Amino acid sequence: MHNKKIEFDLSRNVLRYTNCRNVGDGQQSQSQSQRNVTNIVLIGATGDLAKRYLWQGFFSLFIQETNERNIVKVYPTARESVESGQKKIDDILKESLKCSESEHSNWCADNKRVFVDQSVKEYHRLKTDQDFISLCQIMGDDIAAGEREEGLIFYLSVPPFAYTQLAQRIDSFCRRPEDKRSWIRIVLEKPFGSDLASAQELARSLSNYFEEKEIYRIDHYLGKTGVVHILEFRYSNHNLYKDLWNSDHIERVEIVLKEKNDCEGRTSFYDHYGVIRDVMQNHMTELLALVAMELPDSLNDRISIMQNKVRLLKEIKAMDRWSGVIGQYKDYNLHYHQENKKDEDSNTPTFAAVSIFINNARWNGVPFILVSGKQLDERTAYVRIVFKNNVHNVQSGTSHDNNCDIRQVVFNIQGEKLTKPGLLLSSNLPNPKSFHPFTSIENKKDQLFGCSADSFNAFIFKKSADAYTTLISAVYHEQKNLFVGMEDLLSSWKVWSYFLDTLKREVPRQYDQKSLDVLNFVNSGERLEFSLNNDDGSCDANKICKSTEPSANYYKQDKFRNSDLVTGTKSQVIETLANKIIGHALREVSAKGVFHLALSGGTSPVMLYETLAFIAKEFPWHHSHVWFVDERCVPLNSQESNFDLIYKKLLQHVPISPLNFHPMHVMLKGGLCEPRDEGAEHYEAELGRFLLSDNQLDFVVLGLGSDGHTASLFPHQSALNEKNKFVTLSESSQDSGVKERMTMTLDLLNKAKSVAVLALGGLKRDIVKTISSVEVDVWNYPVTGLNPENGELTWYIDNVALESH
Repeated sequence: MHNKKIEFDLSRNVLRYTNCRNVGDGQQSQSQSQRNVTNIVLIGATGDLAKRYLWQGFFSLFIQETNERNIVKVYPTARESVESGQKKIDDILKESLKCSESEHSNWCADNKRVFVDQSVKEYHRLKTDQDFISLCQIMGDDIAAGEREEGLIFYLSVPPFAYTQLAQRIDSFCRRPEDKRSWIRIVLEKPFGSDLASAQELARSLSNYFEEKEIYRIDHYLGKTGVVHILEFRYSNHNLYKDLWNSDHIERVEIVLKEKNDCEGRTSFYDHYGVIRDVMQNHMTELLALVAMELPDSLNDRISIMQNKVRLLKEIKAMDRWSGVIGQYKDYNLHYHQENKKDEDSNTPTFAAVSIFINNARWNGVPFILVSGKQLDERTAYVRIVFKNNVHNVQSGTSHDNNCDIRQVVFNIQGEKLTKPGLLLSSNLPNPKSFHPFTSIENKKDQLFGCSADSFNAFIFKKSADAYTTLISAVYHEQKNLFVGMEDLLSSWKVWSYFLDTLKREVPRQYDQKSLDVLNFVNSGERLEFSLNNDDGSCDANKICKSTEPSANYYKQDKFRNSDLVTGTKSQVIETLANKIIGHALREVSAKGVFHLALSGGTSPVMLYETLAFIAKEFPWHHSHVWFVDERCVPLNSQESNFDLIYKKLLQHVPISPLNFHPMHVMLKGGLCEPRDEGAEHYEAELGRFLLSDNQLDFVVLGLGSDGHTASLFPHQSALNEKNKFVTLSESSQDSGVKERMTMTLDLLNKAKSVAVLALGGLKRDIVKTISSVEVDVWNYPVTGLNPENGELTWYIDNVALESH
């Protein structure tokens, strides 16, 4: 490099290197401005990603940025030997470097030759500390007279488990002394963790060696042409669409990423992640944010863009197991067994459909439906905004130029019918005024997104750069808004981690390309479910039974302690109880205009609350009041609080007024359950104001404790003998961190019209067997004190808990 001079041929836009043979040339170069060198270290340079995308991206960067002022040098590295690695690099460079069809073949050949001969340096093995020390010293020594090292880019095309060690070595051996300080950037490929905890740990470990401004986390979807233009379209046409971009006008947003290929040969990787971690938590969540986030003042304001994105992610409502459905193509386990030599099957989903809701004024009630899967009918990716059909024509016979009633905006990212990235707008929506470059779609005969192509104002982008080419250039130019920041990464994992946990025991629905109709789904409110039952006609792959009315073969109804008993699987018991509550609610609202429901905490009712949140549109939430059977003496936002549990699992998901749910008064002026505050007395008075003279709750849900307690009525406690109060303070007799409680008394519970006691799972087996005897007494087993005066008592006990009975 020391005996070369770079010439830039402006007429042909090609670089030419010639030998420097005389002093005059050297003196001339010194009189010119210093030339800036950017050194790029590609770690994993022989891998598949590098071969398919990265080398082409560096070649494009070389063409774009190398001139009389700037030089780009690329140092290929990997862990294999120098001889083997160099041979692979030579082969890759021959096969991978391409020019666009519009570029002259001689021009392309010239640039490829100069890039390979001058910009790409010799291969280096990078395995030990000494390897790093040697490489970083060589990069410094390669700086010729008249050059200065402007910056270092380390591109880590390696598995994530290697990130921390590599970051530590780069920081230790490759940062320049203060007098030769240049910027340094490290580029990381997804996945960035497999859940919130691992993402936080990775972020923490990297922060020991690099500042956040030096870290570039690549989500290659953010570099795709169709994705880049989403924010540009919104910003450029804000005045046209600002009044339409909200829940008043938008019915739903669909984000779809479908693939035809399967996972054969990749199951060892894929089985650790599945479709949700692979594309939904990252690519599709980023697409959602680009559509839904508030616009910045400027597209160049990367700080504002990142802040708005993080704010949007924090406003996403918590998801649970009712928020989506999962599937797995039928040959997945065949591929899994062949590759991993394991006998057991895997439940890793290869298909998922998820419904996401955003808790803010702009998007309240609008479902964002994400769909992705392997081995589906087509390869496509798009974002589709479907508008409500809320325009009414006053003049009879008025119609649009086409017969498609769907109003929609579609950002096409990739596909088979529409092969290039493009924008489709229904002809009855405002045409973009300042959005370019694009050309009109050529084939107007196709059917696209439920309408004929001629019903759209459809545009194809003139230029479509490869995503990695775009992002590598963005790293070079410090365009951080095209990358995943630490805050939005962790915010995204907070959105997805709990939902992923709820799916751990779910069996995905089986499908193949000939039976894709089994994956059809419906969204009802905030619940999403398969529209077709499994072959047995009773329950779907998520174990949600479709029957809405109990039947003889749906559950077993018998007697327990001389009261009605409902038993069956856990799902059947919960479904039956939920339908019972809905039936009571509808009858009470029809008869007297209001329904009073009392709920308890604990683990047993959690599945019931999730079911009630999404099972039926007809539940009269606007006419219902929710009361609390008992409460621990902790702040209401504590994880120990029954209110906190029931709010997160049920109340925040349903259209009930905050004025209609009544948390217990455990924290007043004096502190937590301070007797002088008379919190129990205040709650009893509040009940009296709403229940009027009969003090009769319509429906009460109770759990059965392993020691025989129910509500917060524990064995051998004075609260069991309370005859003059409906609400009182009590104490737990269990080994619990929170002993002080507030509870409804047996006197109030026995006035209810209907009482349900829920006992699920093997941990309740012994207590169920013990209390099955009518002879046990209330002092030792408080639940046996339930004996409604004029109402009904029903026990809901699943097969596992009832096994020994």
